[in-house]
Amino acid sequence: MTRTPVFTTGYVLCVVLGLFDVVGVAGLAMDDAPPAVVVILGGVLGLVTLAAAVPAWRGNRAGQLTVAGSRALSGLLAVPAFFVDAPAWARLLSGGLILLTIVGVGLLLSGARRPAMAR
Repeated sequence: MTRTPVFTTGYVLCVVLGLFDVVGVAGLAMDDAPPAVVVILGGVLGLVTLAAAVPAWRGNRAGQLTVAGSRALSGLLAVPAFFVDAPAWARLLSGGLILLTIVGVGLLLSGARRPAMAR
C-alpha cells in the first residue's frame, strides 16, 4: 500500500479523535457530564479505533474500515447534544468533533490507494 499525504492526514486525525474519546472517559467526574452510557460507549469506540489503527497503517483494508466505522459511530454519539438541554460549549464541541470526524474518515478512505493489478 502506498500511503498518500491524504491518507496519513486522515489516519492521524482519526487516531487523535480515538485518543480524545478514551481520555473523555475522565469527563464522567464533571458536573455537566454527558450521560454515562454515552461517555463509556465513546471510550470503547476510541479503544476500537486505536486497536484497528495499527493494521490500518499497515494497509489492511479491514483495519481501515474498522477505524472509519468506529469514528463514524463515535461521531453519531455527539448528535444528541443538539437536541437535549446541553450547555453551549458542549454543542460547540460536538459540532467540531462531528466535522473533524467527517473530514478524518473522508481523508482516510479516499487516500487509501491500492496497487494497480498487473495485466
